[in-house]
Amino acid sequence: MIFRSGNPILTACLLLPAASAQSNPKGKRNLPQNYSSNLRLANEILDELFLTSHNSKADAKKPNEIKTDPSKPKPDLQTGQTAQQALAAENSNPDPNLNYDGADLVEWINSNGGYIHPNARIGLDATGKYRGVFVKSLGEEGGTEGGIQEDEIICRIPCHHTFVSLSMPYLNHIFSLTLQELYNQFLLGDKSFYAPYVNYLMNQPRGRIISEWSEKGKKLLYSMLDKEWDEEDNTWIGGLPPKFVKSYEEVWLDWCKGEDTPLAKAAFYQFTSRDEDTLMVPFYDMCNHSNDPEKLNTINSKPRRPGKPFVLRATRDIKPGEQIYISYTRCNRCWHDEKYQDCTTWSHYSSSDMFDIFGFVEDFPQTWAFEIDTDDPNDEWDEVVFCLEHDEDSGTLLVTFGDNYSENPSEWIPTDGGLEFLHSQLARLNQFEKDFKDDKKLMEAIPKYEWEMSWRYHEALMTAISAAIVAADIGAPQATEPVKQEQPVKDSADDDDEEDSSDDDDEDDEDNLVPRLSPGSDEL
Repeated sequence: MIFRSGNPILTACLLLPAASAQSNPKGKRNLPQNYSSNLRLANEILDELFLTSHNSKADAKKPNEIKTDPSKPKPDLQTGQTAQQALAAENSNPDPNLNYDGADLVEWINSNGGYIHPNARIGLDATGKYRGVFVKSLGEEGGTEGGIQEDEIICRIPCHHTFVSLSMPYLNHIFSLTLQELYNQFLLGDKSFYAPYVNYLMNQPRGRIISEWSEKGKKLLYSMLDKEWDEEDNTWIGGLPPKFVKSYEEVWLDWCKGEDTPLAKAAFYQFTSRDEDTLMVPFYDMCNHSNDPEKLNTINSKPRRPGKPFVLRATRDIKPGEQIYISYTRCNRCWHDEKYQDCTTWSHYSSSDMFDIFGFVEDFPQTWAFEIDTDDPNDEWDEVVFCLEHDEDSGTLLVTFGDNYSENPSEWIPTDGGLEFLHSQLARLNQFEKDFKDDKKLMEAIPKYEWEMSWRYHEALMTAISAAIVAADIGAPQATEPVKQEQPVKDSADDDDEEDSSDDDDEDDEDNLVPRLSPGSDEL
């Protein structure tokens, strides 16, 4: 199905297997309350919010094809890890490592049995707003002609240069031992064997991970996500994703019995905000994330056996001046590269997990999973799972529903309960924005960076939910093969050395069990 407004570039598209475009096999579906108005709202959001913001990426390349009302203020929000760094730099939360060139780190790796490609450099992008790993431009010191070629090794990091826990986080004593060892190295500082890497980690900026946010910033986010406090399990439940990972207090202080110091807290957040498997790899860690097929240009190979190196390779030719990207989530349901399908690691994070663990809203493609708590006795377990992609050439938003724990494609589209949940949450999010986004008193009470990141995630949720609602519109006809039906939108890695890849408030006020806000209130 393609849903199109008057402007040919303003489209939202659903591509489904044949059976998943059919109507509910149980018979006539029960429309959610206010179905028509919420469907119209979803279309308006895709038309006005998504397609005029940097989330779409179409406006940057084809501005003449986007027709908008100049009298209406439009959001100018960006997504991705690099955008997070730029935002932090603008909001009194700069990166102490921003100008770090990694020369000491590269020398440490190369002089201890490792390898860094001579054409790779750590440094700033052309705008000077964010740090990453780039291919040296022609004429840069130490570089050679031709950039980095496909299949070339970008870095090979010896096992003894990494920190790795061979167990799932929070489930095994080895996790605590590994985290404790990292903390010990932080205490050693310049005396540590890992000094170049440890000093870099200790200088990482604070406050970018949600768990590190101020109480007022977290309260805004939890209220935005419709969370409630489960006193029995001592955790936030319900509402919208993410679920939120275990906190520093729960894991390090209570479970690991660690000491409470600023350095211990820094070690904890660095350890738990790395790539999957709690694997910490120098140099590799400094690459930025993207799953955009046009950007992603590497694949990593992990050691099959203890003592073997970690290897990062180029999946295509990478030109001089180009940024080197890695994927934190190459095992997710929306992985796009058929050449690297097999997957034996745990990097299956959704886009909401990325926001929780790493602190940024990733750009497209995105993976979304909404757990549904419904009153329908037929819905013992329900989850709305879908991939969200954006085709820059056509300006089309692609929605592909996932398996929802079923092998039957006809059950992949949202159930009645799932659809009702999405509709109610979209309406609630829309009202939340009207009530609070322009609340100056509330805005002044929350650190600017936390405020901006909360609303960036709000925009991503509105976009994703709207796309799912439009794509799952039950007015779609039955089909026996993949269809595209228009509907108007109302204006308004080597052998054995590697593993194969595929603050003024009362404390009591801050501890309210259900964080509910009122416009213009003093709750924060």
